Amino acid sequence: MTESHADRLRVGLVYNLKRTAARAEDDDDREAEFDGPATLEALTAAIEAAGHVVVPIEADVGFLRRVGEVDIDLAFNIAEGLHGRSRESLVPAVLDLLQIEYTGSDAATLAVTLDKSLARAVVSQAGIPVAPGRVLLDPKAALWPDVVYPLIVKPVAEGSSKGVTGASVVHDRAGLEAAVAAVVGRYRQGALVEGFLPGREFTVGLVGGPTPRVLAPLEVVFAGDDPHPVYGFGHKIEVDFSAKVQAAELDPALDAALRRMAVEAFAALGCRDVARIDFRCDAAGQPRFIECNPLPGLTPGWSDLCIAATAEGLDYAALIAAILAPAVARVGERGS
Repeated sequence: MTESHADRLRVGLVYNLKRTAARAEDDDDREAEFDGPATLEALTAAIEAAGHVVVPIEADVGFLRRVGEVDIDLAFNIAEGLHGRSRESLVPAVLDLLQIEYTGSDAATLAVTLDKSLARAVVSQAGIPVAPGRVLLDPKAALWPDVVYPLIVKPVAEGSSKGVTGASVVHDRAGLEAAVAAVVGRYRQGALVEGFLPGREFTVGLVGGPTPRVLAPLEVVFAGDDPHPVYGFGHKIEVDFSAKVQAAELDPALDAALRRMAVEAFAALGCRDVARIDFRCDAAGQPRFIECNPLPGLTPGWSDLCIAATAEGLDYAALIAAILAPAVARVGERGS
């Protein structure tokens, strides 16, 4: 690679375009994780501001052919995938096959993190606490010994809080069976059943590398008097305004614990360049891992990672440059 080429790369912006937006919790949510035109425009401007040329590439059924036809040095991957439990891993797997460098985590990490049960197992083995849980396909299947209600029921392999509503919190066996049946019937996948964590909820962003920068934790602050609030799909599509995400006010011990656990989970799951990791506290106030999103939303002024970056003094262009920089370095290493 010549020096001039290294300075100005052709970056393929790989995405899934949101054409149908859910307006209610029970609407068609199949494209809820996809990105709209405004986000793609903002990303294009930010990548161009970093000095590169942007080549948009939609990750639809023609992606394998299309990416082989365009001349790109690097892919900025935000594609969520179309079908199946491993859908997020398909784009990085194709890019690996074609030996094209890309931002973000590889196929193995994206496959594991999309399946919340697998991600829980990995981080738990690394010593990061999780709530008790089990995946059910049969609503009448047994849970773990000494189950204590309430429980929370969610699809095991969905993002953007799809399938998570106030009805996801259940208080008895009948409610559990109804919620499991609803998840399995609608999403055609297992239902992850977990012990409900009644404490504060946080999300921690990590960007850059090889050693990621840990952004200050954000807190999901719930309004109202619901004793078992959840940050659900209604909040993501702005039909439920009972929660807001803001910079967390933390004592030093809890702040240190959240940052440490985020770094440990990031490493255990094999993440790189960017991720957002969610935690919720148990009744004793101790944080427990909920899930990891290595393809976090990047909508300016709206997505949690963008809010966290702004709180740290990183504007949108600086955030995208931080995600992009390690991948650009890897391109240089390949060409050296």
